[in-house]
Amino acid sequence: MQYNGILMKLSFSSKNQQDIVLAPDVILASQSIGRKTLMEKLGIRFRIAVTRLDEEKITDPNPLKTIQKRAIAKAMEVVSNPRVYMVPDDREVLVIAADSMAVVGKKTYGKAADRDAAMKMLKELMGKAHVFTTTMHVVHMDKGKVKKSWTKTETTKVTLRKMTGPELESYLARYDFTRFAAGYALNETPWDLVTKVDGSYTNVIGLPFEILLPILRTLKIIV
Repeated sequence: MQYNGILMKLSFSSKNQQDIVLAPDVILASQSIGRKTLMEKLGIRFRIAVTRLDEEKITDPNPLKTIQKRAIAKAMEVVSNPRVYMVPDDREVLVIAADSMAVVGKKTYGKAADRDAAMKMLKELMGKAHVFTTTMHVVHMDKGKVKKSWTKTETTKVTLRKMTGPELESYLARYDFTRFAAGYALNETPWDLVTKVDGSYTNVIGLPFEILLPILRTLKIIV
């Protein structure tokens, strides 16, 4: 049942008594605009928690494990510091975290630190396909205790066209490449930069619905 935009679960203990149980407090542990936009499209109430985690210090020789470790660390930063991130201890909570990178062989392409790094990154990725990978770590809590967690990975094969020198210069001047894994974003960068997406579209934006929606349905947050 939805009342004034607030989702409620109703349980009836008697003919004259009705208990109202609030739906889980959904926390997105990310400041990604793409992930925020996708969550808004679901039409559910959520809030953003920007973690103080230095994810660049979390690495592994296996690029897929690096992505997984970072996603888990983001979620657990929120779970382990409930007072800092205002995690309620009197109701259900769902913490959603993710980490995304482009992967070519054993090399990963995350967010560029500066313009030169972004240019180098894009030059290496343009004109060929790469695998865009997102790992999500989702934690379901009740009254401050972890009830269940999910760690799942989605991959999508993406092909970028080869930009000319002037096009690349214009791109770097117009777009905030520091916010995008691999220096590009499907929903913000030039529409003709990405020529082919083989797999999940929402994965390339950073929040694969193929992983998230079944979890939200299991918890009856969406139908």
